[in-house]
Amino acid sequence: MMNIKQCIRIALLCAFLSGVGYVNAQDLLKKNDLSQVKADQLSDAEIAKFSQQLQSSGLTIEQAEQIALAKGMPATEINKLKQRLQTPGTTSGSVKSTSNNGSADRSANSSEFTAKKEDGKPVDTRIFGSELFSNATLSFEPNLKIATPMNYELGVDDQIQIVVYGVQETSMDITISPEGVANIPNVGQVKLLGLTIEAATQRIKQAMSSTVYPTLRSGTSKLSVSLSRIRSIRVTIIGSSRPGNYTLSSLSTVFNALYACGGPADFGSYREIELIRNNKVDRKVDLYHFLINGDQSDNVRLKDNDVIRIPVYKKRVELKGQVKRQGIFELLPGETFDTLLQYASGFTDTAYRASVKVTQLTSREKSVKDIEAAEYASYIPQTGDLFVVAKLLSRFANRVNITGAVFRQGYFELTAGMSVADLIRKADGLKEDAYVARAQLVRLKEDLTKELLPFDVKLALNNDPAHNLKLKREDEVIVTSVFDLRDEYKITIQGEIRAPGEYMFIDSLSLKDLVILAGGLTDAAQPKRVEVARLLKRDTLTAQDERASEIFEIITGDDLSAASHNMQLKPFDVVTIRRKPGYMLLQSVNVGGQVQYPGPYVMSARSEKVSDLVQRAGGFTPEAYLAASYIKRFNSEMDKDIKREKVNKIQTNMKDTTKAVLTDIDRSFDQIPLNMEYIMAHPGSTEDLVLKPGDELVVPKFDAQVRISGSVLVPTQIPFDRSYNVRDYLSAAGGTSDYARRGKIYVLYPNGKAATTKHFLGFRNFPKVMPGAEVVVPKKREKKGLSTGETIGIASALASLAGVVIAVVNLSK
Repeated sequence: MMNIKQCIRIALLCAFLSGVGYVNAQDLLKKNDLSQVKADQLSDAEIAKFSQQLQSSGLTIEQAEQIALAKGMPATEINKLKQRLQTPGTTSGSVKSTSNNGSADRSANSSEFTAKKEDGKPVDTRIFGSELFSNATLSFEPNLKIATPMNYELGVDDQIQIVVYGVQETSMDITISPEGVANIPNVGQVKLLGLTIEAATQRIKQAMSSTVYPTLRSGTSKLSVSLSRIRSIRVTIIGSSRPGNYTLSSLSTVFNALYACGGPADFGSYREIELIRNNKVDRKVDLYHFLINGDQSDNVRLKDNDVIRIPVYKKRVELKGQVKRQGIFELLPGETFDTLLQYASGFTDTAYRASVKVTQLTSREKSVKDIEAAEYASYIPQTGDLFVVAKLLSRFANRVNITGAVFRQGYFELTAGMSVADLIRKADGLKEDAYVARAQLVRLKEDLTKELLPFDVKLALNNDPAHNLKLKREDEVIVTSVFDLRDEYKITIQGEIRAPGEYMFIDSLSLKDLVILAGGLTDAAQPKRVEVARLLKRDTLTAQDERASEIFEIITGDDLSAASHNMQLKPFDVVTIRRKPGYMLLQSVNVGGQVQYPGPYVMSARSEKVSDLVQRAGGFTPEAYLAASYIKRFNSEMDKDIKREKVNKIQTNMKDTTKAVLTDIDRSFDQIPLNMEYIMAHPGSTEDLVLKPGDELVVPKFDAQVRISGSVLVPTQIPFDRSYNVRDYLSAAGGTSDYARRGKIYVLYPNGKAATTKHFLGFRNFPKVMPGAEVVVPKKREKKGLSTGETIGIASALASLAGVVIAVVNLSK
């Protein structure tokens, strides 16, 4: 086939002949100026027309190039033509060429064999075999790098390499002339046309050894003949996706040509492709031999002027469903459904193989036929048949099930005459906890509803016909465990035990055994006093009896060796181990800030107070600011939960959903202000708080600043001035903003206390300010305007009220 380079050269001559692209090409032979040629003005149809005219003009490509350049055709326009002609669809037909001189170098690329479908109708991928010609990752180019085939027949334009080595040495490339001879220097002409490489080697050796290469006759020199450049052949393909004349390598085969033309068209046959040589059908190619068995016996080498004819198919059927390869298959006369199954690689594992449904086409309508398995080898499909292989039913023909107190639960095979006892034995028998007095057989009735058939397991195993029931498909036998028929017996131990909690009750379990199971007593446990609470039998109580449990107080010695600790426990007993009176673990508090020895301190007494802790810490440093002292008391999760529950109840009663209170509850600690000067002057007073484990006493450093924050123009800090009051500090911050709530101004003192503004007869009495304090100006709440609906509602209510008033006035008259 004509390659891109040839097409470009043809297009150059086209441009030369076309001038500006609107005059007949033959009329442009007289034009002298091609400088105004515009490649963009040439359509694909015009280029195709000019290409055909050039082929009939008799001009060579070299002559066309020289004329175009001599006439002043711009190089930029030449490049544009090259780019356009490299796009598929700009050449006439599907013609390709492998070289300028009609032959191909053996290292040439294989782009002509790249899988590529023309724009248009896509390939129906359901057709079996179409993937060979639609998969871009496949390439059926001939291998030009293999050793020269010894059966290759030489033809015109083949270039052979003749190498003599040994005593005499030479190497030459000879091209076979149109007369079919090779002109070998100093030897003469040797006719090689139609000879194989093997025969040609012998003829060349004979000619050369009888002239200037006598050492070839004696064997002191050797001769090697191989192909260095192969010729091109022209093959015509009809009935393909891209029919036309193709110029291919002389090494190309039938499969190479089929791939180059895109394979059979949509209605083309894959099984009766004809190779016509010398006007006779030389071979019929069946692609299924290659697709099914990998057999390439039909993949013969092509010759010049061969014709490949792809006829339309005669019979196609479609196979769907539970087969390994679904698709549309072509069948030859005499092939059966069994053959079709082989092409589809057979049934899948889940296929229903007893019969296959086929939809047939009649002269007026469709019909359905069932093909039984016995007919697979004899049924001849008709063209257009659609076969559907169904899937196996999702049910079992011979399955029974057993669950419960047997050693092997699950499904078993239902055999002829199988009974309940047989199934129990297949399940390796009953477990020791099996309830043998009664078991259940659940059976599916004919309408698929279930019925329950009870039986005695012991009698069934003794082959009692009334209880050893015969099984049917999908029967389920349920053997109950005795543990399923009673509550789960547990026992509880709590208090000063290492692993408190619930434990499974065991017969003959004693108090001492339970303590050991729970890891033993803690150091705080009081073994002399153990309490056991036991559930009362309700059948012995009357309605007026208010007792909830029976309590046993066990008073023993200091260890568990006493006989009372061998008390036998009963299910649901609750054992409580008490704590020793006065037992307390060592717990610490912290001191931070301006004390002599800050850090953690172990509490010396349960009632240790702030003054005691300060004394242990060595007193205060000179920089201590006693008025700012406070205690950080950390909240446990239990405390938070209790407070949160109380607040939720209050908010529910008050219909208050504010989140501010809940946020305060979630704080990790509370800040308790202290009057430290009074505490140190009056130790043991009510101001001298009792410390709790985990408390932290904080004595800050003296701070002479006063902060002003909130709704002021410039929040800031300024030095404390004894002569200043709240108004003076607000003025120092630029005054309050328009959104300030002046009546709610408060002062936050450094120890955590707060004092708010007081009102009396319209006068405001602001709190006193001290060093380290903060003056806070709250912000007014944003007023939410009435919505349109609210405005309409109020207006309607007022109108209704006005109407009522008018009616009352009129009545009073």
